Amino acid sequence: MPSNLTVFAREASGTDTHLIINTHRGKHEIRWELCSEKLAQATQAERARLALSPSGCSVRWPLIDEDLAIGPLILAR
Repeated sequence: MPSNLTVFAREASGTDTHLIINTHRGKHEIRWELCSEKLAQATQAERARLALSPSGCSVRWPLIDEDLAIGPLILAR
């Protein structure tokens, strides 16, 4: 049985100030500094290069070696 932290993203993108995640629950905008220290310190180019996992349960930023699970990002807000 999936945990209540299991949230699957349909797509993910970024703006200058926020990570945008679209799920079946709707659109979620999370300020970079609330995502992680690495993302808060990253350049816009580093943040823009993100990859949603095939399962939709995590996002990876290969240029800064950062991986974050979608569920805790959304449900912690």
